Amino acid sequence: MSIEKDRSPRRRQQGGLDYWAAPLLLARYLGGRTAQLLGAVALGIAAGFGELLSVWAIWRVVVVIVDGDGDPVTVWRHVVLCGVGVLGRAVAYSAATALAHLVAFHTIAEIRHALGGAWVRRPVGELRRRHSSTAKTLALESCEKMELFIAHVIPETAAAVTVWISVTVWLFTVDWRMTVAAVALVPVAFATMLRAIRSNGHRMGRWLEARTAMEAAVLDLLTALPVIRVFNRTGAEHRRTTDTVRENARLQSEWGAAFVRWGSPFSSLVASTVLVITPVGTWLLYTGDLTVSGFLLFVVIGPAYPVPLVTVFHRMVALPMLAAGATAIETEFAAGPDTGSHRGTGAPARVPGDLRPVAVDFDSVSFSHEPGSEVLHNLSFHIPAGSVTAIVGDSGAGKSTVIELMAGFHTPDSGKIRLGGRAVDEMEPGELSRHVAAVFQKPYLIAGSIRDNICLARPDADDATIAAVAHAAAVDGFVEGLPEGLETVLGESGAGLSGGQRQRIAIARALLSDRPVLLLDEATAATDSDNEAAVHRGLNELTRGRTVIVVAHRLHTIRHADNIIVLDGGTVAEQGTHDELIARGGRYAVLWGAHTVPADAAAGRAGTTRPDHGPGMHREDQL
Repeated sequence: MSIEKDRSPRRRQQGGLDYWAAPLLLARYLGGRTAQLLGAVALGIAAGFGELLSVWAIWRVVVVIVDGDGDPVTVWRHVVLCGVGVLGRAVAYSAATALAHLVAFHTIAEIRHALGGAWVRRPVGELRRRHSSTAKTLALESCEKMELFIAHVIPETAAAVTVWISVTVWLFTVDWRMTVAAVALVPVAFATMLRAIRSNGHRMGRWLEARTAMEAAVLDLLTALPVIRVFNRTGAEHRRTTDTVRENARLQSEWGAAFVRWGSPFSSLVASTVLVITPVGTWLLYTGDLTVSGFLLFVVIGPAYPVPLVTVFHRMVALPMLAAGATAIETEFAAGPDTGSHRGTGAPARVPGDLRPVAVDFDSVSFSHEPGSEVLHNLSFHIPAGSVTAIVGDSGAGKSTVIELMAGFHTPDSGKIRLGGRAVDEMEPGELSRHVAAVFQKPYLIAGSIRDNICLARPDADDATIAAVAHAAAVDGFVEGLPEGLETVLGESGAGLSGGQRQRIAIARALLSDRPVLLLDEATAATDSDNEAAVHRGLNELTRGRTVIVVAHRLHTIRHADNIIVLDGGTVAEQGTHDELIARGGRYAVLWGAHTVPADAAAGRAGTTRPDHGPGMHREDQL
């Protein structure tokens, strides 16, 4: 059950903002650091009383000097007390700040870890539909707002309120009339502050949406800049980005102007305390109803009396931002069930080769990327254990979607996917990843060394094993020319490598993982001709003794597959061996004819023969 449902009886929203979100998020991830946070609050209160001690000492010095009946020892005693108060405040405030930030940083780390856990359990297809700037905003900005709440709002507000109430009680014992005068404007001041916060909640939501759109537009511009320049779209894309920046600035200014309209009177009202107590005190002093020392106390305290209230005001100003950030985090946690939990990462390593090839079954599987646009329709087929099966079809037939469903990137809308007779959605966390390895047409590489990328599935692999898979995948061919070899650090998503080099690293990674089910999505599409034969040899090694499912666009690479499944419009149009399908003269025969005629013509003009190899052919010579 999500937090949203758990706290529904206590939920309080203003303009779409949930002001309970930050406290409840803190309670959920504070863990065993409650005592530390309370310690930070206590130290903050001690710092406030240290400041109060110094003010009291100054007042006593002034009284002694004005009365003229004090001795130097008494004066110096109070001067020392003033110094003790200043020093004590500095020490206590520093300790409170350090302790509160320690709690904040640990709590933020827990929240970020939980966010990462939620993302890795979420279906990859769902994450792909979201802009990467959303994750950045949640993990960085929204979590950083919790630092403000934990390290500043809680201890500083608690200290400010405690000290202000204590001072008010003390002043009441001196003269209740002067105290009433001192607090007379406080209710009015806080009323304006609350009005400023409540009247601006709806603007906060619109502003944050505009800021998210601006961040996404800027990131898109930077990512696509080479293409934008090639097609001379710099002006149009720059205008689009500029429009989002201006919209963000407009809404931010609108929010600020609306807040200032009600928020600015607060500071003026609390600063007017001296203007109220001075005439009241003068009158009471004139009528003899107030002693000189009492009058001096209120004059000395007067300028500092509203300071705690100003602190509270500054922290309450941040509440809408805090509520928005915490609500965004909670919404992420509550965004549907962990439908991908069975695909969790962090699966314990297994001994290579300890799992036998397994059969793969699709049983009446239907799937849609978006509601109302079904991609696969009641799809059923059986892939025997240890066989090589190719999936072919026109663009949009659902080939890559089938592979992604097998890899656990999506969850079917209906039907079952089974490995070795077991339903994938009933597997324990991490079990699917212990069975399946994949090499995609556009492989993903982490920002690390080449070795880190190859060892992603087996971090404990020894150097000899890594060298063997690197050689089998023809990675050593280009790594030897790099100054740092396998330790060469790659940029984001393998920046600096060609598409073929990235694919070879992905093949080496799959080789090292040694999974019994292998998914190949046009795994050699970006490989140059000079290294294609070497990569094919690596894939030959990779496919031996495994259940292999190949998505093929180049049909000559799969003509010797054990079985070929032809998809058409998200359903199985036909299946069989290459020769069987050609003999039938069905959809596959049409695809084969469209594929081979242009290729044969091109080969004839060049005076060459087209190679007949690829993943999914004879085990010994298919690649």
